[in-house]
Amino acid sequence: MNTYEIKTDMELFAAALSQIRVRVETESEHGVDIIVDYGGPVKIYTPEFVKIQDTYYARATHVFKVMNQN
Repeated sequence: MNTYEIKTDMELFAAALSQIRVRVETESEHGVDIIVDYGGPVKIYTPEFVKIQDTYYARATHVFKVMNQN
């Protein structure tokens, strides 16, 4: 499954509008990506946080990915 990272406000806005499923990951102390939440649509985003379903995730410590639609 190919995924790509979304970082910018514009990418988060597009994901929120399209209601595409966004996966949340973080990096372990050993440099391994860990899936924190298999995700859902973006409900709210701010410069500091992204809300997916009922949980807020810090943008500074989490990575947000969507599946490649190709």
